[in-house]
Amino acid sequence: MQSQIDFLKPVFLAVWACVAAFAIWETRVRESDTTAALAAGIVLLASLLLSRFVLQLPFKTAPMLYLALLGFVHLGAVVPWALGLYDLGRTPWLSPYGMSRALALITYSIVSYQLGLLVALRGREFRNKPFEDDSEELKGSRIFVAGSFLFFLGAIMFVVGLIQLDPTGYYHLTYSETFRLRAESDPRFFGTGITFAFIGLCMTAAGASRRQTRAAFCYAAIFFLVLFYLGFRSPAITAVLLVCAVSYKKGIKLPRLIPLVAAVALLVAVPLVRITREQPTNAQSLARSLLEINILDGPAEVGGAIRPLVETIDLVGPGTYRHGRTYLITMKGIVPNLAFHWEAAAPESIDDLPPNHWVTAIVDPWARQNHEGIGFSGVAEPYMNFGLAGVIIYFPLLAFLLVRLEQVSIQSSYVLASWALIVGPLLWTTRNDFTDFFRPAVWGLMCVGLVRLSSGGLNFISRDRRVGGIGGKARISDATRLEGI
Repeated sequence: MQSQIDFLKPVFLAVWACVAAFAIWETRVRESDTTAALAAGIVLLASLLLSRFVLQLPFKTAPMLYLALLGFVHLGAVVPWALGLYDLGRTPWLSPYGMSRALALITYSIVSYQLGLLVALRGREFRNKPFEDDSEELKGSRIFVAGSFLFFLGAIMFVVGLIQLDPTGYYHLTYSETFRLRAESDPRFFGTGITFAFIGLCMTAAGASRRQTRAAFCYAAIFFLVLFYLGFRSPAITAVLLVCAVSYKKGIKLPRLIPLVAAVALLVAVPLVRITREQPTNAQSLARSLLEINILDGPAEVGGAIRPLVETIDLVGPGTYRHGRTYLITMKGIVPNLAFHWEAAAPESIDDLPPNHWVTAIVDPWARQNHEGIGFSGVAEPYMNFGLAGVIIYFPLLAFLLVRLEQVSIQSSYVLASWALIVGPLLWTTRNDFTDFFRPAVWGLMCVGLVRLSSGGLNFISRDRRVGGIGGKARISDATRLEGI
């Protein structure tokens, strides 16, 4: 069996190279949205197969999760449409015309990312370094306890923030009303609660023993159900994927049917939430909502990242690239707003807004005025900064980074928690800009560092007491001997 796999590896590689070359050629000689969508979809499928069967990257690893999410959030609507299986009239935010340039960029990003994987692994199979289960540091529960504390702190902040949005009627808010009130009143408790809960979830999953892993999965289920029910699907899905990836790093194997059952459930749940989230919570009808959904509404809704990509390409071009400025703007979000009465900072111009707010303010001013948004795209941000060259350079570097992170030897729960707090926000950036990376990553790493420092201080104090106790006993015995003399 292994010899057959080894024989097919060069075949897979040759097929992928032919598919990639043909797809790039199609984007250069034709400007057909249908053809471009099918080409991008075929390249994505070929890249997933090549990564899985030639590079031996499991789907639970960070490089594969990013590749799958990158393709899904950009192609979930247009590929079913190009195959004639879906009517884009069900997605009024997306026009079935003028997408060829955006689809070409998606193809380039997938091909570049796959080349980065091949270079990082040098065309060989991926070897996962086992989690050091016998490490003394992993037998302590400090990171697990700290993570649990942060998770429940974040949950309490989130609930308090939700109630403060509308103290008398929070239980019947729609998704749009929740989003608007969060932006108008006090986003600190609401949004910061989600951030702290996510950080706590990463630390809990990393620090949990095999017995405590059940608690980590319970936390993940609570996080997922609450946010998903309220309409915040992207952080909910990403958090669950990350907990599964952490479990895989620790050698915990999940039943094989769980991913399949979860995928089928999401196909129903995503379009269902799309309908119910705009109905008051106390007036949602499951039966009526089920009658209104199409099974492909889920992939189409998740595939909404292509809209901000199309809009960004139309708005930005040679001479107007940002040359890294968007990353500097989003880094400012690391510093929390500590004012007692929150007020949004007034930027000097629209160009000073983070990319997701910038594109909304230009293409949909009404949504911007009502504190809504269209999100952003993981392909659009490198293009917005450096054009096509940015896309071709950014994605191989990202693939190389994710492979190296996956190959890090995990010798403590602190390292595993740090790994999760870098990978998780990076997965978010497939559908958002780097605002959603810097804040949770930096805050989370700071929390892990504080726990590490405090545990080191406690170990030093306890060791000092033991040494002092031994020295004290020695001095007493010496004094006793002197008295005897």
